[in-house]
Order: sequence, then structure tokens, then C-alpha cells
Amino acid sequence: MADSFGFPHILEYLERLGLRIGQVNYEQELVELGFHGNHGQWRMIIGIQQSGVSRKLMLIAPHICTVTKKKRLECLEALMAVNYRIAIGKFGLDLDDGEVRVEEGIPLANGGLTFEQFQLAFGAIMQTVAMYHSLIPRIVYSNCTVAEALDGCERDFLKEIADLPEGDDETPTQPISSESNGEEGLPELNVSDVMAEVTRMLEKHDE
Repeated sequence: MADSFGFPHILEYLERLGLRIGQVNYEQELVELGFHGNHGQWRMIIGIQQSGVSRKLMLIAPHICTVTKKKRLECLEALMAVNYRIAIGKFGLDLDDGEVRVEEGIPLANGGLTFEQFQLAFGAIMQTVAMYHSLIPRIVYSNCTVAEALDGCERDFLKEIADLPEGDDETPTQPISSESNGEEGLPELNVSDVMAEVTRMLEKHDE
């Protein structure tokens, strides 16, 4: 792509992926999507971070779980082990409230970002969330060792993939709109609160 990557490209690529967008903030150039799967419900925030001449595409899955004082060292060890294993994205921890999130920042420079590159990063974040969503609960509530929790997450994910109907190449996670009604819909979100939280997270990446 010759054109510099911008917010319209995010919307275009998400549409090409067939995803329903939950919330869009055109002023702050942020998109929110809601998902549900065997691991429950979660969100992904996508936006462009501008710091001087530096630009990054940010993909953030906030509030995956919470690390408390209980088995804190084991939980941190597990998160570091996952970061060592995955090539795209990383687990981050908010030291103030223990929030665990998955995030990735892709430098944009002055060039473009192809649909295939966007799809790769987006899919990697989704797979990481789907695979390791139960990592911390396994350690805290199931008395698993770090190694047992990691192996359990990966084994269960691979089993879910193997159990998918033949010809279905999707991960066991399907998108939903946060505007959906019914039992499967996400709880109603306050757009201002969500965008304020995302802005706070993005500001932490300023270099």
C-alpha cells in the first residue's frame, strides 16, 4: 500500500475481516470491538498513537484478568513465560490495580500497513487471549504450578481447535457488537469511560 496508514484503513480492514464494530471514536481515532467465546467475553481496542513524528498502530485487549497479592510471584512468572513464547503481542500489568492486558504496538513510520500485516497482528492477539485467558485463574484458584497452568492452557486451546467442524479455520472466538441485545451481548458500556481508559493506556506508551 502506497498511502500512509491511517484510521480509515483500520475501519476498512475490520470490515474486510467481517467484524462488527462496537464503538468508534473518530476524534480520538479509536475502535472498540467485543468478542465472546468459550473463554467468556472480552474487548479489543484499536487505535493510532501519535507522539511527535512517531506513529504506532495499537491493539489492546484490556482487563483480561487481575493479579492480586495471592500467588503474585507465580502469576508474574507465568506472564513473563508467555511473553517469551509469543512472537506478536505481550502481556502487560498495571501495578496500580493489577489489571492484566494483552497489547501490541506496530511502528508505522511514513509507510503503509497491508491488510495481510494487519490481519496477522490482529489474529495473533486474538489467539493469545483465547489460549491464555485462564492462565492466572488456573494458578490462583486451581493450585496449578506455573508449568501446569501453561501446559493446560495450550493443551485446551489445541483441543478446541481440533474439535472445530471440518473446514472451519477460525479460532474458537466469534465477534459480537457491544450494541447487541440478549444474553450473549456485552454489558452496556459507557463510551466516555471506555475511551478515557484507552487514552490513559495509550499515553503510557509515550516514549
